[in-house]
Amino acid sequence: MCYKKLCKWQQVAQDATTALSHNRDLMKAHYLLGVARRELRDVQQAITHLSKALEAAREQGDSIKDEIWRELAKAKYAAWQQDSKQRSAQAEAVKQQLDSLLRSQWLQGCVANATGNTAGMNGSKDGLEQEQQDLQEQLQAVLQRAGYLDIRTEVPSAYTCPLTMEVFREPVITPAGFSYERSALMEHLAKVGRFDPISRTPMTDHQVTPNIGLRNATQQYLDEHPWAWGECV
Repeated sequence: MCYKKLCKWQQVAQDATTALSHNRDLMKAHYLLGVARRELRDVQQAITHLSKALEAAREQGDSIKDEIWRELAKAKYAAWQQDSKQRSAQAEAVKQQLDSLLRSQWLQGCVANATGNTAGMNGSKDGLEQEQQDLQEQLQAVLQRAGYLDIRTEVPSAYTCPLTMEVFREPVITPAGFSYERSALMEHLAKVGRFDPISRTPMTDHQVTPNIGLRNATQQYLDEHPWAWGECV
């Protein structure tokens, strides 16, 4: 842990890897290795180890799971940023190829008109038109994928806690049927009163149950709209 405080990420990674070589199920070793790999810009390995740490923390009921979840969100957001940059570069490259092709086609047409020699243009024209169509289809596919994955919108309220307005991490459901982030609801019950925040129905913390379905749905939404991980960090 001292290496982590000193931001010596190579040493953190080495120590965590050594620990996992003795016991591959160590939750804190996966957590530290995940954080270190993210700081070292290896986001895919970071996601792998932080996911394992989060799963273990949830199974053990360890309170560190909220911290792990936020670190995982940072890693997944970083992965989206990398992928988004690559998609933008790919779209720009296809655009440039298409522009070059259109200029070539226009120049050939100008030369043919100036010389009056259009007979030999048919074969090359057909080839250029096919290449142009292929590039346009490639560009459309890239733009559609980029639009789906990269255009930010507002996270639907179904995936955010009505108390914190943040994306759900560990949603729970009350007897009245309302879902809240666990930590926010526990704080409400302890400091405000023993009643459901929305329905105001009397309740205790013992009546709270995990909303696994909502947690999984939130996870699926975030994975399908990876820009939204930025709302969680």
